[in-house]
Amino acid sequence: MKYIREFFVNEHPFIPYKPFGFIHLTCILSVVIALIIIYVKRNKISDLPEKTKRYILKTIAIIMLINMIIYNIAPHLFGYFDYKIHLPFQLCFISGYIFMFAILFEKDNLLKLTLFLSFIGPIPAILWPDLPSTFDDFNFWKYFISHHVFICASFFSYFALNYKIERKHIIGAFLFTNLLVFIMMPFNHIFNMNYIYSSEIPANIIEMYPWLSNLPAFLVIEITGLIIAILLYQLIRKRNKELNNQASLPEKRITKKTSRIKKA
Repeated sequence: MKYIREFFVNEHPFIPYKPFGFIHLTCILSVVIALIIIYVKRNKISDLPEKTKRYILKTIAIIMLINMIIYNIAPHLFGYFDYKIHLPFQLCFISGYIFMFAILFEKDNLLKLTLFLSFIGPIPAILWPDLPSTFDDFNFWKYFISHHVFICASFFSYFALNYKIERKHIIGAFLFTNLLVFIMMPFNHIFNMNYIYSSEIPANIIEMYPWLSNLPAFLVIEITGLIIAILLYQLIRKRNKELNNQASLPEKRITKKTSRIKKA
């Protein structure tokens, strides 16, 4: 039992986490490779049987859900709960819950929102995580599933389910994220918390980039989110053109057949 408790409480970190060390870089590389494979194989993913695509996505959503259930129960079970840290109010957790709900109950319209959120939240966390150790700590696995797995699953769902995203969806994601930030701001101030990092930039990031301490945390969040969303939208525009071309192919074939019949 003490080994299980240590796995969750992690009072004696054994396998340390080093920023941009071997393990960190391997995790980053694993996401990059997975995203590249999904993009390269996007048409094959799109052509998979509907039942297969739903099965894959629901399996991943269940894994993500189990991960969050354990994350919420373990602090109470082993006596290390801290409301300043363990409430599920971070952007990645909130967007992850929406994604799980959308996948499990097949509410595909919600995925147009979570696609942006799955990149805006996890990318900074993947690049600059705040972890004491790695494989010997449950928080490492929770972090990996709720960020690395989440971003890949969301990207997979975009091509698998062929939902079309327009500019209004990026605006909707921007407004939703800002709404969450404004809701959390007073609670962060009253209870001395830092959910969605709206109160201050994490200390581990300030250590790496001290000049960021001169900027308001809210401004850093806004700029980072906008840059990620704009870059992602460039890929989406390309995919929209592909979907439009695919939709027009049957029409072109029908037109050609009709013109041949008329000539005959």
